[in-house]
Amino acid sequence: MKADMFHPVKIVSVDVERPLPAIDLRRPGNVPYGGIFCLLRCGVRPLAILEMEHPGPVIEASDLLEAMGSVHPLPSAGEPSQGPRERVSVVIATRERAESLERCLVSLFDQTRVPDEVIVVDNAPVSAATARMLAARWSDRVRYVLEPVAGLGRAHNAGMRHVTADIVLFTDDDVVLDRHWLAAMAAPMEEDEAVGCVTGLILPAELETRAQFWTERHGGFGKGLQRRVYDLDANRPDGVLFPFTAGQFGSGANMGFRVNALRAIGGFDDALGAGTLARGGDDLAAFFSVVSAGFRLVYQPQGIVWHYHRRGEEGMRRQAYCYGMGLGAYLTKIVLDEPRRALRLMAAFPAGLRHMVGPTSEKTNRLPPDYPRRLVWMERLGILAGVPGYLRALASGRAVERKA
Repeated sequence: MKADMFHPVKIVSVDVERPLPAIDLRRPGNVPYGGIFCLLRCGVRPLAILEMEHPGPVIEASDLLEAMGSVHPLPSAGEPSQGPRERVSVVIATRERAESLERCLVSLFDQTRVPDEVIVVDNAPVSAATARMLAARWSDRVRYVLEPVAGLGRAHNAGMRHVTADIVLFTDDDVVLDRHWLAAMAAPMEEDEAVGCVTGLILPAELETRAQFWTERHGGFGKGLQRRVYDLDANRPDGVLFPFTAGQFGSGANMGFRVNALRAIGGFDDALGAGTLARGGDDLAAFFSVVSAGFRLVYQPQGIVWHYHRRGEEGMRRQAYCYGMGLGAYLTKIVLDEPRRALRLMAAFPAGLRHMVGPTSEKTNRLPPDYPRRLVWMERLGILAGVPGYLRALASGRAVERKA
């Protein structure tokens, strides 16, 4: 994408086992799409991401085939297991986004494998819109839980108190789920009892604005198309940053846990997550704790969700700052939980600095030329602010508990 001009990008999913489609780039009454962001897949298996600029108005199947010729598909782990199935619960925390929540639920109940129970946690609502929507359409299929205190970690814990399944999957209210999502996310835990956590692939649901394009380039949420396994033994990556760089494992918009593993680590930290003074970090802390407790964590790219990134640039500034705060808060938490970790973090600090801002940093190198430097600095400032943010969130949580 050229720095001097932005054109919306069309999101496409193409199954290579089927006849290739022509892709219409026209947008009625609006600027046409300037190209495509295309997931190439073979049934459930993601093969490659094809990003292609095109003048339009239509990308013919022959043009798509020619572009695919330069794409080298990654090896796949194959189809999800068809072995013994365990009961699976899905928990979705939401706040004042009834319309997008309904869109998510529609995709959830269109799965190739139906969830055994679905729990929606309404977190600190200011209206009854979510409760009304669920009562009108989903009352026989969704359990509604009200959590009056704001905080994503707290909301997920509220949902966990109602989970009766063996496996619990978490997603957000601003995603659409691929039809194979539930089966793909449950499979690693059904195949291997040592797997305590599974994360999945997060792709953009739309790239209609420059801010959404920046978000995808800055970090997006996807962690690649190659299945990976992490633990403290044979699957331990080289380097001093493991397992502190918990962001490499995945994101809270697409994660699942063996229920006994999540309960063994004490669930989520109520002081972390969106809606708290710490702003985030709840997923990172859970990933770190599961791996540190001796469980395996599997990144499963077959478990796909499509995420609606924020459209506005102002929202991006807040988001960058909150991402940084969440990281700083998570690191503060794990040191407070076990102060000896401070020495390991200090030893890892030079490598961490190179990972974030060094000339070979993957995170820096994937930024587009027009990505605002102020957003980079907002995230870095957020990391520093995450330390007092977590301490304030802890104090606030204790005050809530004293009043309860």
